[in-house]
Amino acid sequence: MKRSLMSLLLALALVSLYMPAFADDSSSDSMEDMNLAIGALTAKVDALAKKGPSVEIHGFVQADMINDSTQSFNETVGDAAVKQNGTVAGDNGWTQFSERNSRFDFLAKDSVGGWDTKGYLELDLLGYDPTSSYATGAPAGAAPTNSEYKFYTQPTVRLRHAYLQADSDGWTILAGQWWSLFGWNMDYVLATVAEAPVMATLYQRTPQLRVMKTFGDAKGMQLQLAADLEKPDEVSSQVPNINFGIRFLMNDWEGRFCSSTGAAKLMPFSIGLSERNSTITYDNQGLATAFNQNATMTGSGVAADILLPVLPASDGKDDPSIVLTAEWTAGAGDVDQFNGGGFNGGLASISSAAGAGANIDAGILGGTAANLQLVQIQSINAQLQAFLPPSIGTIFTLGYGEIFSPNIAGIGGTWNDDKCMFVNVMQDFTKEIRAGLEFATFDTHYTTAFGGAANNFTDAIDNRVQLSTWYRF
Repeated sequence: MKRSLMSLLLALALVSLYMPAFADDSSSDSMEDMNLAIGALTAKVDALAKKGPSVEIHGFVQADMINDSTQSFNETVGDAAVKQNGTVAGDNGWTQFSERNSRFDFLAKDSVGGWDTKGYLELDLLGYDPTSSYATGAPAGAAPTNSEYKFYTQPTVRLRHAYLQADSDGWTILAGQWWSLFGWNMDYVLATVAEAPVMATLYQRTPQLRVMKTFGDAKGMQLQLAADLEKPDEVSSQVPNINFGIRFLMNDWEGRFCSSTGAAKLMPFSIGLSERNSTITYDNQGLATAFNQNATMTGSGVAADILLPVLPASDGKDDPSIVLTAEWTAGAGDVDQFNGGGFNGGLASISSAAGAGANIDAGILGGTAANLQLVQIQSINAQLQAFLPPSIGTIFTLGYGEIFSPNIAGIGGTWNDDKCMFVNVMQDFTKEIRAGLEFATFDTHYTTAFGGAANNFTDAIDNRVQLSTWYRF
């Protein structure tokens, strides 16, 4: 809802004040009176517009109906593991009905000293809920202190984004919580009907200070150079994460692309490279050292992304479109960049693995006191999204993702490979109303066999069927 709506209401009120000037059409002064009324009205509306930024309220209402063949995940899969056969969760499925991914946001725009500025705040209902074993990432076997009913019907509000952005002459400065520069999110995220992210998808929102410079023509070729300082992976580190990115775009070569929750829009051909560096600081008290003091390791990662319009589309034309996206990453210690996943939970925290007091997330470090290592992570994903002409409004997406660790098996990890495959169809009935149906398979490869001597499984599989609807406003 925009400030312009308030302006319109004010305009109607002001017009009513000047109605006597329009009452007598036979008056020779009626046209002059009308011009005076319009002039006064315009001046008042302009004065109102100068008092502050325009404000918009947007969001969507989402309803999910999800059936899983195991009890491994709530609405969000992330990079968690499929539960093993031979367990209650691995041998039984469940059905979830949820509206927790519904979302609302506030956007304010203004112009200050030649800079176009905006402030953005976005919230959803997928808030962190460690008191419930229904929450992904809850301790194994934890007894819920929150009921299933309340978890789904009385969800917790969660902050997604909160930032200030200023743009001028190709420069962009951003301060606040936004998508990480690593992976150039969100332009390359797998477009699943399931709540993003699924396995092998870089997906991190984090507090940061970013500076970016864009060179070139907005209707032709552009080059973007960016750098940011982000919240350190561990609060005990005195050094923020440092990310760098470079991206090439061809704005005259576009295809239609969308996430399940976003409106379809034309996206240009692009190739992006990004790199991250983090300082991992942990308390080595209890390790085989002469003194109790903090120790550090340096984490790093690289990512390459591409969006390729295989069948381009043009603005304003009712033509079909096909877009291919792909992402590859390699790094060490970059667990948080995978939505806190990346084998988080598959590796004990350093405090239990090495007998050390630690302030560090599970999944970053592993091994023994004499041989601590950063968990190495590699990932790859790709998808093909096909749009029928906009007048039809049908969208098909086929995708694959895999995340793998080459060293986690040797440092205490319980699984070393997660992969997903999915196909979905979405239908836009109007600009605001969409429905989507998806079939997805999630596969976790464990480092040791399970299921007993007769079965001797190494992979656990979850099959998911999901029907979702959205109303965007």
